[in-house]
Amino acid sequence: FGLVLLDPLDAGLKRLAAPLYSEAARHAEEIAVAVETRSRELEAAGYHAQVLASANSFPLFLHTEDGARHAMVRADDGRYHAKAMREEYTAEELAQWAAREPERFSPNVTLRAVVQDYLLPTVAYFGGAAEIAYFAQTAEVYRVLDRPATPILPRASMTVVESRTGRTLERYGLKLTDLFEGLDAVIARVVEEHLGAETAQAFNHTEESVKRELNALQEQLRSVDPTLADALETGRRKINYQLEGLRTRFHRAQMQRDRAAHRQLERALAALYPHKSLQERHINITSLLDRHGLYVIQWIYDAINLGSPDHQIVYL
Repeated sequence: FGLVLLDPLDAGLKRLAAPLYSEAARHAEEIAVAVETRSRELEAAGYHAQVLASANSFPLFLHTEDGARHAMVRADDGRYHAKAMREEYTAEELAQWAAREPERFSPNVTLRAVVQDYLLPTVAYFGGAAEIAYFAQTAEVYRVLDRPATPILPRASMTVVESRTGRTLERYGLKLTDLFEGLDAVIARVVEEHLGAETAQAFNHTEESVKRELNALQEQLRSVDPTLADALETGRRKINYQLEGLRTRFHRAQMQRDRAAHRQLERALAALYPHKSLQERHINITSLLDRHGLYVIQWIYDAINLGSPDHQIVYL
């Protein structure tokens, strides 16, 4: 498949990028304002901004001789300074400095992709949802610097289900989407349908019986005094609240009795929906390579449809 690794701190690469560093410094204010404006537009349209934009930001970090990296901001007088430094510079001074000593600078998040494309001209970039949103926000930097923007295409989105986790899902009749409701909801479902089905049915029967009897009583009260029928609603809510609380305690007690099932469900959530977000946002390929070897890459490649915009599930 091929993989190119580059060190972004390499002095040779920074010398190649020096003209772009200089141009970005010269247009720092225009870049910052453009990105902030685009961010507001995206948020107004209902999208989440991936980069925290500020109209006073500077597109490059300054590296001091001790190796520390400093973000720079624009003051009211238009000059730029780092928080930990006294010196102030105009945009033109920083532009000339970046041209002379590019190793003293590195791009911030708004400029990073532009530098990448400047050094490695790219036909197309395949990105995930967050990366596509990032490019939507920072596309203005390409425009300001008069650089060709790389076409952005959605990469294949997937969740990889290993055999152990797959057996847990199958054992309890769960789908990947069931996990999106969280551990408590998954536990409730497993207890109700598998581990404590008889008790769950008893709860259902009790709730239906209480509802039926209260409805009958309410009709009788309404014929005598409508206010009594209304008062019964308060009692109904309290009864339902108590039954629901008791059912939740039953779920927890059942899981305490079956710790193995609880651990299996926790592992499934951690593997497939970690931190309440898609697997691909938190778990990379290295753990799969460690457990399955290099062949897992080809396996996944053969299993997915690269042209599909849908989220796909790959079973190993």
